[in-house]
Amino acid sequence: MTELILETRCLKKYYGKQLAVNNISLQIPRGSIYGLLGPNGAGKSTTLKMITGLLYPSSGEIIAFGEPWKRKHLRRMGALIESPALYGNLTAYENLLVHAKLVGLPKERIYEVLEIVELKNVGKKLVSHFSMGMKQRLGIAIALLGNPELLILDEPANGLDPIGIQELRELIRSLPEKGITVILSSHILSEVSQIVDHIGIISEGELKFQGEINLVEDLEGLFMKVVRGEGKQ
Repeated sequence: MTELILETRCLKKYYGKQLAVNNISLQIPRGSIYGLLGPNGAGKSTTLKMITGLLYPSSGEIIAFGEPWKRKHLRRMGALIESPALYGNLTAYENLLVHAKLVGLPKERIYEVLEIVELKNVGKKLVSHFSMGMKQRLGIAIALLGNPELLILDEPANGLDPIGIQELRELIRSLPEKGITVILSSHILSEVSQIVDHIGIISEGELKFQGEINLVEDLEGLFMKVVRGEGKQ
């Protein structure tokens, strides 16, 4: 039986009277790269914010690392939700040093994550002079500082040029080898199909499909059927 690192059960989120997420039940296998797909406004970010404790669910349950979700589990997670919060007047190392000091991590970990995201040789270059792709990789480095078992990335390819997207793809692919499970939200199907091994498709706040990517020959075709209400549940 596949071990799940994270599971949500009938997760719901209301904003006032508006139901944004409706009975989402995700199953994230340990060691996988799980793609959470859906059109803009489908409920992907809301779901990830509930998993990372940024929003409280209106109802439902989150099971993290085999236990009901508690704030202590955040120490075993890393997340990049929306754009990374970076200090433009500092270097990559100095940005990471600020975060490392806040959580009491050794300086040696900074060099480790800089190497993982391939920013070890940027020297004294200020972050304000970084490309968008470099800033995204630095944001991921911050999320990796605590050596998480689960990394959550919300639309990480937004705003990247083709080279930045390729570099990001290679980075994400390398993470399961380091013992890191990845949840990746996106609406860019061509990129997701080259990275993930499991997918969940959300449309209008509901999970319409969940399964292994190698069982899906035509991801774009499946996606269009699902969001139009023609795909299997």
